[in-house]
Amino acid sequence: MRFINSLSTSSRMQSALLGLFSVVLLASCSSAPNSNNLSSQTRSEPSVNAADKDIVDLVNLNSKGANNSLSDIAGSTDTRNAYLEQAPQRLAEVPAAVLAQYQQAINAMKNQQWQSANSLFDDVIAAQPQLSGAYVNKALIAINQQAFAQADTLLEQAIKANSNNPYAHQIKANLARKNGQYAQAEQGYISALTLWPQYPQAQLNLAILLELYRGKLLQARQFYLAYLANQPDDEQAKRWLAGVEIKIKRAGLTLPGNTNGAG
Repeated sequence: MRFINSLSTSSRMQSALLGLFSVVLLASCSSAPNSNNLSSQTRSEPSVNAADKDIVDLVNLNSKGANNSLSDIAGSTDTRNAYLEQAPQRLAEVPAAVLAQYQQAINAMKNQQWQSANSLFDDVIAAQPQLSGAYVNKALIAINQQAFAQADTLLEQAIKANSNNPYAHQIKANLARKNGQYAQAEQGYISALTLWPQYPQAQLNLAILLELYRGKLLQARQFYLAYLANQPDDEQAKRWLAGVEIKIKRAGLTLPGNTNGAG
């Protein structure tokens, strides 16, 4: 805390951003093997907490519509994440003491000090209830402890605090998929991708959902391709893409750019 308070305004902002946008690697924290690495899972059992980057929210954007088609979303070349771009101006309004508490909570999560992290996030929420990232991180702790219903409630609170938090939508969609609520999961991933079109985890999870649970093979292929454009070294995803292309051909559908199949 003394470190943050002793920095200049500019340096403090940069330090706070680095801390608050920390990567929470629950794979190393969970008792379940590979619980956070969706690429290591079979497509029939993708991880419920498969968002590799759970970034703290300090932004409250104007509402955005989610009326784009799946093809429009998958084909988007927009690399902006306005949610994060506006974070510095929001951080300027958050007291340094709260930023320090938040960083302490993140560190506690990394050290698997769940009770301490939960308590610190509660303090942050009491001081700054508009920070939806605190609810998201509490939800991640609940997921790590297999308290899925509690996690879902926390994610609802996160979205109520800021409906433009793509991480909240993505993780909530994972929970919906786990509960067999496939239409709701699809909408959740779409909401996340509307806010951040190049969100890799949402792209991959939506591709899996569309292929295995929604029967939308052509759209699934689009999202595998979109994901691989961001993560070109994911060999497992490449195999999944090849698999869905085989399914498309067997279904008598035409791959884009391929005139050999039926229409």
